[in-house]
Amino acid sequence: MKFILTIDTEGDNQWDHGRTLTVENVKYIDRFQVLCEKYGINPTYLVTSEICEDPYAQKLFSDYVKDNRAEVGAHLHSWTTPPFIPVAGFRENDENHIFASELDYDLISAKIKNLTEQIIRTIGRGPTSFRSGRYGFNEKVARVLIENNYLVDSSVTPFVSWSGQRGLPGGKGGPDFIDSSPFPDQYNYKSGSLTEIPVTILPTMLPLNRNHWIARYYFRNVNDNLFLRILRKLFYTSQPVWLRPTPDMTTALLKALVSEARRINLPYLTMMFHSSELMPGCSKYRPDDQSIEELYSLLTSFFTTLDSIGIESVTLTNAANELTS
Repeated sequence: MKFILTIDTEGDNQWDHGRTLTVENVKYIDRFQVLCEKYGINPTYLVTSEICEDPYAQKLFSDYVKDNRAEVGAHLHSWTTPPFIPVAGFRENDENHIFASELDYDLISAKIKNLTEQIIRTIGRGPTSFRSGRYGFNEKVARVLIENNYLVDSSVTPFVSWSGQRGLPGGKGGPDFIDSSPFPDQYNYKSGSLTEIPVTILPTMLPLNRNHWIARYYFRNVNDNLFLRILRKLFYTSQPVWLRPTPDMTTALLKALVSEARRINLPYLTMMFHSSELMPGCSKYRPDDQSIEELYSLLTSFFTTLDSIGIESVTLTNAANELTS
């Protein structure tokens, strides 16, 4: 098993839809990078359009890539990546954060092409790894990625559905990944192939972790079933467990997740969080300096655990190359 650390590197506080786009959080990344290097971790920064246009970020990430200290891939926010259309939901920095999976093929293609070119101008090479904003991914997006020479996606969130989340006004919401496997997969078309390495999300408690059919039934129906809601309140509030350093995450939960991943022989642990979580007051998760120190304490504890059990770090693209070699 190996460890993949991915950071959705984006504008400040993107949970506040329609706010003025700023990218102050990139100035807090270097401290995080120092921590990663202390433990021999090469992170994968998945960057948005607005990050690519910031001079500080351009210098920071071009240096990281030049020195082989990190990978830089793409993170598509459809609401900040051109082209835009003067229609509700499609305008620049629109308050409706549309899932890329809701866009038509031509518009997705144009946005991914533009973002890819922005990254090339930023780091001097084409990105090969990708995550869709709000996890808005489907086979349509996969085909566009292949056309633009991407090798790997990490948008799938097993056991989780985004269909109840609003995107396009009047639309069907985001994708449903409840039935998706937590294991890597491959999308194969005549035009090429794309590796999928999901975010690591697993049930860790009996019986959900022993029978994924039961787990999927539970996660699909828990919001509409009184009995299942009672079970969630009494036993399963933490389920499924994301490999994310959120405020409700504990060292014990992280260790339980690693243990479960090892039990099922998951080849990669894929952690994700947002660059804005590194800056106090820049996300809903980390409101102040104390919460930032708590984040670093949690990450340090987790990285120490990985080091102690011999789990090495790889970037998203390195992992994809391993899987297809």
